[in-house]
Amino acid sequence: MKYSLFWCLTLFASVLLIPSAQARIDIVPQKIIIENRERGGEFTILNLIDQESTFRISLLNFEQNQDGVYKKLDTPLNPAFDPDKIVRFTPKQFTLPPGGKQKIRLSLRKPAELPPGEYRFHVKAMQFAQKDDLKRDPNAKSVQLVMNTGITIPVIVRHGETSVSAKLGNPKIVPATQTETKKPELHMPVNREGNASAIGMLQVFWQPTGEQPRRIGRITNLNVFTDIASRNIKLPLTEAPQGSGTLRIRFLNKDGRIYDEISVEQ
Repeated sequence: MKYSLFWCLTLFASVLLIPSAQARIDIVPQKIIIENRERGGEFTILNLIDQESTFRISLLNFEQNQDGVYKKLDTPLNPAFDPDKIVRFTPKQFTLPPGGKQKIRLSLRKPAELPPGEYRFHVKAMQFAQKDDLKRDPNAKSVQLVMNTGITIPVIVRHGETSVSAKLGNPKIVPATQTETKKPELHMPVNREGNASAIGMLQVFWQPTGEQPRRIGRITNLNVFTDIASRNIKLPLTEAPQGSGTLRIRFLNKDGRIYDEISVEQ
């Protein structure tokens, strides 16, 4: 047994995994919101590498937890809305030249008795590795590891009457010596109410006494989905507020309107 293990380890050590040319793919926009009276949407796939690539569009279901982490589900997030039965893509698989782009049409066929509310699924665009990506040097003990590359974005479908409000909880500044990022961080909850998601931007400003305010932190794509009523934020800051002044935090929706804003004097 020891002899076999030795040779397995020796063989593994003799195989050098050389990274392939990094596949690059993008989706525009980064989030799709389909409002009540809309029956579909569009997004564009971008091939950002210098070779022809084949892509395939698929559906995934994810659940968000209070720390903003996603867990993949084997079933729809809401049993009333099964995207595999409701959603169609045109085209679903295609090939793009170097630097090419493809517009994808997403269409919905909502169930007749679908309850009012918000529903969500994710779209995944997979870029397949090309056959000529996998090469082996016959004179060297090495192989090239080639992987398919994908990118995923959320799709939000609103049906009937929906509403949402959001409130910022008590903020806490955590020093860099106590964070994993080794930067000062803002820790705070963002609380959501209603049957829709709170989506927007979080901004943090610091204004020392007698000076102009300056932005010290920002989350450009903050989602508090309907899965959760509160999300815990850990935002790295460019500096820790020092001395006297005002810390101002605001959460804006995607249209630039303020969900909530708080100021803390210190």
